[in-house]
Amino acid sequence: MIDSHFAQKLKKTRRDLAITQQQLADRLHVSRKTVSGWETGRNRPDIDMLRQMARIYHLSLDELVSGAQVSEWQKVVNRAPISSVNRLTTTLLDIMLAILLIERFTQDTTHYNVFILIDWIFVFGVILRLLVSQWGLKLIHSVHSPVFLIGYALLIAVLLYSALTNLFTMGFVFQFVFVVVSLVGIINFVIIGRDVIIHRKLQ
Repeated sequence: MIDSHFAQKLKKTRRDLAITQQQLADRLHVSRKTVSGWETGRNRPDIDMLRQMARIYHLSLDELVSGAQVSEWQKVVNRAPISSVNRLTTTLLDIMLAILLIERFTQDTTHYNVFILIDWIFVFGVILRLLVSQWGLKLIHSVHSPVFLIGYALLIAVLLYSALTNLFTMGFVFQFVFVVVSLVGIINFVIIGRDVIIHRKLQ
């Protein structure tokens, strides 16, 4: 049996949002008896059910299970696979940063403002990359986070604007690299956006 403190937290969280057991059961596609069992400690929801409940309650999974004696739950959460969109975003950010870093140290120009621009963009990109690391996801929980999405959109906008307007007379090679990196970012951003829409429809 799950500890009574956690069962009570599930019950209190549902009641605080004025959701009945039947309403919750309907949204989770389970019986009211199943929800009642979770809230009395007779049985416990699996990790997928916890994720769905967290979305319904507008909480992170950590927030939903915190405060209870749930070391077992925390182990399950920590072992939960990172979503494919998170993995794709991590990989593409790594590629974007690698391209910028190589460009920074292999190209030569008399316009040093270009190097300053790349340095700032690189630092900002590293911050975004840290947000989708295992450590960063504990703060933002997902690439769906508004903090990450706004930051990512800003990075792409700066890259694209700089390349298309030739802001610092950067030269063709720098412009080409900026366009390529921004296009990779746009494709990734569209994939994340589509994933956000799909998740909202499932709620």
